[in-house]
Amino acid sequence: MKIAHVQVVPQLSGAQQVSLDILSSLDSEKNELYMICGKIQNFSSDFVEKFNEIGVTLIEVPGLRRDIGKHDIAAFKDLYNIFKKYNFDIVHTNSTKPAILARIAARLAGCEKIIHTVHGIAFHSHISFFKRSIFYLAELFSLYFGHYNISVNNYYKKFYPLVNTQTIYNGIDFSKFEEDYYIDRSDRKLHFAFFARLDDQKNPIEFINAVHLINIEGILDLNQDVMFTLAGDGELKEKCLSLIQELNLTSIINVVGWISDKNDFLNSVDVLCQPSKWEAFGLAFVEAAYFKIPAISTKVEGIPEVVLDGYTGLLYKGGASELKKCIVKFINNRHLVCKLGENAKVRAIHEFDKQKMIEKYHKIYFS
Repeated sequence: MKIAHVQVVPQLSGAQQVSLDILSSLDSEKNELYMICGKIQNFSSDFVEKFNEIGVTLIEVPGLRRDIGKHDIAAFKDLYNIFKKYNFDIVHTNSTKPAILARIAARLAGCEKIIHTVHGIAFHSHISFFKRSIFYLAELFSLYFGHYNISVNNYYKKFYPLVNTQTIYNGIDFSKFEEDYYIDRSDRKLHFAFFARLDDQKNPIEFINAVHLINIEGILDLNQDVMFTLAGDGELKEKCLSLIQELNLTSIINVVGWISDKNDFLNSVDVLCQPSKWEAFGLAFVEAAYFKIPAISTKVEGIPEVVLDGYTGLLYKGGASELKKCIVKFINNRHLVCKLGENAKVRAIHEFDKQKMIEKYHKIYFS
């Protein structure tokens, strides 16, 4: 069989990792595997290497980008020509732009089975009603060019009332992680970490402001066995660094950049703080959970399905003052950190294992 995944950004983040896991589960000797993606830049070397390792052929479509413009017309033409040329048995599109352009192009080109996974939506409540309406109508229209619609959470299903949408939670390959069972967490500083891209969605500014509130209220004077880390890279990096300096937090928040060794880092963390403005799933929550790390996050989109409030973490509605309250709750109760962390690991292994996810996709692929 010829099987192609379509992604916009050739970078190994959540959605791309899911594509990698699915394609790596298929026999490359019995199947021809492809990844169709946007323009491959220098930062994509890890992406290229990982897909090449499992025998996947990469096809570049330079016009396939997140932003909207004339390049979308060129991307549609390129996608249609690629689908016609290769005559794929399965085309699996991921995220918003491929949902529209690639689904329609694949159907017009006569592809037999078109699957789409909703890893996120473009019609978020924080954008204008006009834009939200246009994005939503475009996605509704493209729905009818696909054969299967899959969501990574139950929350998104309400947006697709006219089609049968199946929920398949993202899964993690836990075998790549190594929890250090010999660490005595009670004998070290309570470590709160932001661990994500430094961009508007992941909202690192709220984390910094929450730490600032904790600092000015003198909470750290009474609890000196607490530490904070900002881990990640992205478009808001300079703004974060400037704000940390402006608020006199340079000795309180440790800025470590992008983390290459997750095992080493997560073994040092006690609580994950990720105040996302929107989030379809959040693989970072599951990765952290394996290390018995509870999460503090927002009650948005798919997060409450991954982080259970009061059971595997703490959720709040948004705002630095509310995030501060959650952090302080953990500072005042280390036993709660341990209890929720234990719960998080058990649930992660039971609900979010990679093999469980792959089996569900295989049923759709080969039915």
